[in-house]
Amino acid sequence: MEKSFEFAENVVGFMINDEIDQKKMDKILSKIKDRLGVVSPICLYVEDESNEGISVRGFLKALEFHFSHSNDLDKVAIVSDNNLFQKVMEVKDLLVPAKVQVFERKDRVKAMNWVMQ
Repeated sequence: MEKSFEFAENVVGFMINDEIDQKKMDKILSKIKDRLGVVSPICLYVEDESNEGISVRGFLKALEFHFSHSNDLDKVAIVSDNNLFQKVMEVKDLLVPAKVQVFERKDRVKAMNWVMQ
């Protein structure tokens, strides 16, 4: 299950407590699309509370969204202690125009500050 919240009109956050699979990614992307109907571009804060990371299908779904909405995302802060998830998101930073920054959970406040700047 995930919790979503807004820091500001243009910043949407998600707290995820299990693996981000394709189904969960669909729910997340639906909420992002709803916010994009109000304001664009937006920034995202995603915290992996479980350290289970993202499935391959979930990652591909996110990548597809980023390519089709390349001008709608400004920053993406990923907070996770899962090393594989961190590395995957760093690779994603090379593939999409949004700025992607990875933080460990102990640095969540730093991540929140970065995404809101």
